[in-house]
Formats: sequence, C-alpha cells, structure tokens
Amino acid sequence: MGTLVIDIETASPFEEPPENSNDTQYFELFAVSLAYADDLNDTPETEVLFRSGDWDDRYTIDLYERLFAWCNNRSVDRLLTYNGAWFDGTHLLNWARDIDETADRDFSARTEALFENHVDVALAAADEYEAELWDDQHILPDWKVYDLVGIDNDSVWYDDYDLPDSYLSGIDGEAVQGKHIGQALGDTYVQNIDAGIEHTSVHTELTQLLKDYCLSDVADLIDLYTALGGSRLDDTYRRTAADIT
Repeated sequence: MGTLVIDIETASPFEEPPENSNDTQYFELFAVSLAYADDLNDTPETEVLFRSGDWDDRYTIDLYERLFAWCNNRSVDRLLTYNGAWFDGTHLLNWARDIDETADRDFSARTEALFENHVDVALAAADEYEAELWDDQHILPDWKVYDLVGIDNDSVWYDDYDLPDSYLSGIDGEAVQGKHIGQALGDTYVQNIDAGIEHTSVHTELTQLLKDYCLSDVADLIDLYTALGGSRLDDTYRRTAADIT
C-alpha cells in the first residue's frame, strides 16, 4: 500500500498575514516537499519541488503540474500530512480552485483525489500526547512529537550554511523555521530566480538550506505515523477535501 507524504512551504511577499490567520489570500505557494514508500518499512524516496519563477500564477500552475506528475508515477493509496487538514490541504485546495476558474485546469479534482485517503498525523499526535498541549494549543509542533516518540528528526541550523547577513536580517532563532520561509527566505529565493542569479554560490547555499529544511518535514513522517499506530489511525484521522473545506 503506497504511502505519500506532502508538506508545503508558503511565502507572503505582498502582505504579512494577521497573527494566527490561515486565509489563503495572504499566502503564495513556494515549495512542495514529497516522500513516498511502497511499504511502511521501506526507506522513502524524497523530492523537493521549488517555485521556478516569480509570483505570477503561471509558476503556481507549473508547481501543481510537477506535483501531479511526481505522484502519477507512483501507486499512492494513502496520503500523510502533519497539520494538513488545517494548513496544507486548505491552501492546496483553495489555490487549485482559483486556478481552475482563471486558467481552465482540472486541478481541484486532482487535488481532491490526492486527499481522498488523507491521514493528518498531527491530529493523532495531539490525542496521544494531549497532556503536552498548552491551553491555547490544538496541535503540537512536529519537532516535539518526534522527541516524545524518540525519532531523530534533526533541526536545520543556520550556522551550518554560508549565507550573508543580509539574507538573515530580521530572522529570529538559530534553527530554520517555516515562518522564516514565509517572512523572508522564500521571497529571497524567488527574487534570485527572477534576477537570474540562481547559479551563484550564495543562491546554491540558500537552496541547500531550504532543501534540507523541506526534506526534514517529510522524510520521517511515515516513521512517526507508524510509531503512533500506523494503519489503525486511518479511519479516525482521515480528513478528505470535504472535511477540510
């Protein structure tokens, strides 16, 4: 039974979203991280698909087409996400519907098909470790769950990469976080592509940092799903497109 993992990274190049907002109008699709295994015991194959141009819709369409092409070459029976019922699924479905209306594609149906057998591992982790939730939390950070389960999911540290201070201006913390991509790194990457400097050493270093971070979000999720109960989670934590929207 083939298992696919999807995680998206977004950027907010035009307007910073209000605190705790999940409104798609504030987000642009920057990257899609993927993992796939034919069997839960197999080492998954992984891929990161980055945006290949500016923030024009044609590059969002290109990302969707590459995503579907990658998935179509594999026998996907189950999709795993971490908090995808709230974030990844919501935005992928909303963008797909917008594209269908403006560009005459069939992305909505294809995205809904991907989420037909979708299991949100974050929901299972929140139930398993309910005592670890703060009063205002519904979902635990994935790094904390990996620690609780005992899976080595390494953080990605800025000190391990040779980036100029200008690239990290305004970024708080020593480890890469998804919000850093949304606030700065994603737009910097796209500006580099748009400026035609993607072959420079600094952009190569930025790409490696982003790739390592994106892969860390998907590479171990199958192991986490297995540790929390594996296929026993499928019915309870299944969230289809209809559940998400």
